Order: sequence, then C-alpha cells, then structure tokens
Amino acid sequence: MSRSELVRRYGIFTSGVIFAALGISLITRAGLGTSAVSGLPYVCSLIFPALSFGTFNFIFEILLFLGQAALLGRAFSRVQFLQLPANFVFSYCIDLWMWVLHFFIPEVLPYPVRLLLLLIGCVLLGFGVALEVVADVLILSYEGFVKALSQRFHRDFGHTELVVDNTILVLAILTSFAGLGRLAGLREGTIIGTLIVGHISGFFCRRLAPLTKRLCQSGALE
Repeated sequence: MSRSELVRRYGIFTSGVIFAALGISLITRAGLGTSAVSGLPYVCSLIFPALSFGTFNFIFEILLFLGQAALLGRAFSRVQFLQLPANFVFSYCIDLWMWVLHFFIPEVLPYPVRLLLLLIGCVLLGFGVALEVVADVLILSYEGFVKALSQRFHRDFGHTELVVDNTILVLAILTSFAGLGRLAGLREGTIIGTLIVGHISGFFCRRLAPLTKRLCQSGALE
C-alpha cells in the first residue's frame, strides 16, 4: 500500500470517527436513551457530572484497549497503539458535538421530533461505522476488544459482539441504579439503536466499499 493511499484511508477512517461521534451525540441529545455501547460511559457522566461524557468514554476505551492487549499477548501488533489517539479523537468529538447540539432540549421537544433526531443519529452513527470499516486501516478499542475476544476463544465475531453489547448494557443499568437509584440514560432509543444501527452500517458498507477502493487507489473519482 502506497503512502498516499494510506493517507487517504486514514482520512476516511477519521471522517468515520467524526460522523460516529456526531451520531452518538445526536442520539443522546434526543433524550430517548444513548446507544448501548455508550451507555456505561454516559451513565457514569450522569453520576459524576464533574467529568464529561467524552472523558468517561475515553477511560472506557482505554480499559478495552488494555483488555485486548492482555487477551492477544504477543499477537497484539504495535500498529494497534494508534487506537489510543483514535480513541482520544472519538471521545473529544463526542464532547464537541454534545456542546454544539446543546440547544436540543428534550423536555421541550415533541416526542415525534425526538424520535426523528434519534433516527437521524442512528443513520449518522451507522454511516460513521461504515466509513471506519471500509477504510480498512484501524479499529477503535471497543471493536478491537470484541475482535480479540472472538480470536482468543475462537468464537464468531457477530455473536461475541452481541454478548459484549448486552454485558455492557446490563452493567450500565446496574451502575445507574447503584449511583442514581433509578434508570437513567437508557430508554427505548437504546433498544431502537441496537436493532437498526448494524443494518444501517451494513447498508452503507456495501455501497461505500467500491467507491472507497477507487478513491484510495486513484486519489480521485473518475
């Protein structure tokens, strides 16, 4: 792979990270529950408001980074250390988008508008994930941890991801009740996102992959 192609691929990956962060922030601002993967960091930010959503997300991603390194041992390649700055950019963008979208106040928005914001957020999140996938250079630590688990225990990636998603969701629920005495940050929007984001991402992957391949190899669209 040439240097110019590598630069283009990392540019696509970074764009995916930005769009994914925007999707998560819009889902959260809709006030119908954040995404399942972001549930635990978001709940922690509600319990400890001195630290932002993005800060807790970065801490969470670092723990997952360490987890995959422990699972893979010597098989953990050095290029995966690039996950650390990618995690930082992702988490920073979550806080940035949360600030940009601060004018969305769920309590004053009609439910249909909140539902529309949620669906738009799911589309943006799915689009961002698709860009990360088709770039084919790096993955964020959450996906890296799932991949490491599936490799270490010889399990299907999709099944492993489902197990990890549900585990994190349960932890977020327990943490919410333990820290706030009630369920917060997780609602019907969490379930909707869990059901449709994967399908949206797959839709975009199938359509972006050929276009991305041409762009990366030629540097321009013909």
